[in-house]
Amino acid sequence: MEQTPKANRVHIGFFGRCNAGKSTLINMLTDQPVSLVSEVAGTTTDPVSKSMEILPLGPVVITDTAGIDDTTELGTLRMEKTEEVVKKINLAVYVLRTDEEPTTDDMHWLGLLKQNNVPIALFINEINAEIDKENNKENNIENKTDASTYVETHKGLSELVTVIGSADFTSKAKRLELLDLLGGLTPLDVEGDQTLLQGLVEEGDTIILVCPIDSAAPKGRLILPQVQTIREILDYKGLALVCQTEELPAMINSLKYPPKMVICDSQAFDRVDELTPDTIPLTSFSILMARFKGKLQDLVAGVEAIKNLKAGSKVLISEGCTHRRQCDDIGTVKIPNLLKKQGHTGLQLEFTSGGAFPKDVSQYDLIIHCGACMLTRREVLRRIECAVVQGTPIVNYGVLIAALHGILERAISPFIDEIKG
Repeated sequence: MEQTPKANRVHIGFFGRCNAGKSTLINMLTDQPVSLVSEVAGTTTDPVSKSMEILPLGPVVITDTAGIDDTTELGTLRMEKTEEVVKKINLAVYVLRTDEEPTTDDMHWLGLLKQNNVPIALFINEINAEIDKENNKENNIENKTDASTYVETHKGLSELVTVIGSADFTSKAKRLELLDLLGGLTPLDVEGDQTLLQGLVEEGDTIILVCPIDSAAPKGRLILPQVQTIREILDYKGLALVCQTEELPAMINSLKYPPKMVICDSQAFDRVDELTPDTIPLTSFSILMARFKGKLQDLVAGVEAIKNLKAGSKVLISEGCTHRRQCDDIGTVKIPNLLKKQGHTGLQLEFTSGGAFPKDVSQYDLIIHCGACMLTRREVLRRIECAVVQGTPIVNYGVLIAALHGILERAISPFIDEIKG
């Protein structure tokens, strides 16, 4: 709870063949035994992640992946997991060894990273020449222990990568140098200087946050979007006032001047709309997240598909986290019940959570996505793009709930110029 959330960190994926030295490199960079190291090929099976700090990037998550030449029985499934990592990361580290030639597999995965516009740091593992001398001779491989010579010999590498570094990964002598190379890269699709409340709050503004405490609320704390919103209000030197739904009128009446805005949990949209004077702007944490993480205009455009739903329509409800389901869970209970209440019966509902999201979404008539507070901006943009390219309408929880209650226009009014633009 005291650390930067993973969704707000820069994600760095480590790639390469089995025994290229990925896990050894990660352990060296983190100065911790994060990944299991063994001479047995295929030791790393599923992606393994670790949070740390790399300046000037700041908080990051590094992910070790299975070797791209994994030929074990589960190799195909592991490569699918590695492909998922490619689509989620902001930076990549690709590892090669000076005693091995780049293979077609190496060039394929480097090309895939390049195709996804991921900045690549090529880190070359300078294997001790004496240890591998005989092995190199047997395999007719020229003894290359110098990384610069290695890259010059394989000119196609430099065209695919952003920076090149080298070291003996079993030594910590060049640790800071390699970290500096990583820290100097510009990540892909991160929030950067953009903020959750950008353009909405100024110094001295009063913002009321309506945070219902029901059975789905985590015990002893607030959910992440609520915490992030409070923090940003404080950063802007504004005043954050927090209450539950039924206490909202008393809080508004206690103020000498009306609040700049009311922000509520989407599940309380209809009641908060009734209790908030029309002169006070109203939106939800989920809609703020949609604006912050993805493309709000695409999610609002998806609302039109709601009126076309009929018995038999296929709807995907997707959550970015894997919390324990409650009896009144918003994704699996409340939203389906709300759709039924609005006359949308007989729907074929499917559910995904966490990192799961179908590659083919063309089969669905509508995708309803959560606020995505636990997903990176890149992953949210990828999911929205996947839907748009395949012609499948997509909305998020806040947009859907506001639309079903007939208050969407009010809920998006603070961002109307951005949506039209």
